[in-house]
Amino acid sequence: MRILPKKVFTLRSSNGHQAHPMSLCRYLNRFFRLSCILMAFSIPACASTVTQNWESLLSTCPTSAELGKFSPWDRLEIRVYGQPELSGEFEVSPRGTISFPRLGEIDVADKRCDEIEIIIREGLMKDYLRDPSVVCINREVSRTAVTVDGQVHKPGIIEFRPGLMLTDVIAQSGGPTNRAITESITIVRKTHNQSESFVVPYQAILEGRAPNICMHPADLVYLQQSAF
Repeated sequence: MRILPKKVFTLRSSNGHQAHPMSLCRYLNRFFRLSCILMAFSIPACASTVTQNWESLLSTCPTSAELGKFSPWDRLEIRVYGQPELSGEFEVSPRGTISFPRLGEIDVADKRCDEIEIIIREGLMKDYLRDPSVVCINREVSRTAVTVDGQVHKPGIIEFRPGLMLTDVIAQSGGPTNRAITESITIVRKTHNQSESFVVPYQAILEGRAPNICMHPADLVYLQQSAF
């Protein structure tokens, strides 16, 4: 059996002189080690910067009076006892209104069902009915949940309930994966029809070194993937 000679990789300096011989394997090994070092310095830190004053910005919990308010594209059902022509399901327009028989456009944006019942009842009592019985039913379900996405074992939707906390929704999503960044996570919350992102120190919250956070309907919780 013929043994092939070891391949030698020859390096030359900038002036053209031959440098010390080096095996190709040793050279590639050194090259990749140097590349990894340079890459480590060029990649920014994976963990996001925690939002300043996040505790005060996210300290409030939703009250029963705040829950169930309608926004554009939400759906609600109105039932007027004994008046089928006045009963039906309505979609909130982009202007925040519904078109109700006999009463025309009614502003329902940021109002709850109990408030809408009073508006319709008083409107019908003026010219049409003596003592109408009005029932409003909230048919909107997309804003009554919290979404958990990213590096959790079971991403998806968690049904909202009063008192639901950040640690609850992550636990119900199966917890973080091995590739998740848990030092800080992102919460996206809708306020005044706008979405705002907050980065919070989840690991500190989990360990009791920072206060837990009340979830709001339509919150999005996102766990980032580590680069390593």
